[in-house]
Amino acid sequence: MDDSRIIEVKRDIFDRNDRTADRFRRARREEGAFLLDIMGSPGAGKTTFLLALMAALKRRTDGPMGVIEADLESDVDALKIKAAGIPSVELNTKGVCHVEMGMMQKAFAAFGGRKFDYLFLENIGNLVCPADFDTGCHRRVMLLSVPEGWDKVCKYPPMFAVVDALIVTKCDYLPLNEDFDMDALKEHARILNPGLEIFVTSARTGEGMDAVAEWLIKCRNQMLSQTGREN
Repeated sequence: MDDSRIIEVKRDIFDRNDRTADRFRRARREEGAFLLDIMGSPGAGKTTFLLALMAALKRRTDGPMGVIEADLESDVDALKIKAAGIPSVELNTKGVCHVEMGMMQKAFAAFGGRKFDYLFLENIGNLVCPADFDTGCHRRVMLLSVPEGWDKVCKYPPMFAVVDALIVTKCDYLPLNEDFDMDALKEHARILNPGLEIFVTSARTGEGMDAVAEWLIKCRNQMLSQTGREN
């Protein structure tokens, strides 16, 4: 198979996925459900961050929330979410390193018609493949933990380029990681993505979580205004 055929096949896969994602996104918007895709490497603290974020949202709104937990295997994270009283569906990809719309649709259907104000996808722990696949969410964010180092922005530029917000997690570790250059991270990230929102957070101490919650509420209100609805 020559190179042109490989490119055509890949483009067709992305096109079909993107068309389905657009339809899914519009349908959820009409329902008033705001979807957030949370990406990051294994160990970035996605589940812990998500639990802290939902707690911050609960202090501001009583709207229903739900979580789709994507993992290669197991239901460990989904059980943590359920233990916090949040409806959760486990999406096991069986070794696939990203989430595609077919998977997303099946996971969403598993809620059985339940309605949400906020629905979160905790994507596969991976800084490469998830950046390529539209999951039908209204915003995409990536988490980068302080222990990982600031230079991930140099090693995985596509991820930083496609997200709406960069969320630095575990900032309580900053005193222990003298090599973490926050200014360099922000500078390089905004070269790749000039409109990028950047939040510095710690789920453990609560630092920055209120700011992220306020940003999400603003994003949902903007989405609702497109349908002529008010929060």
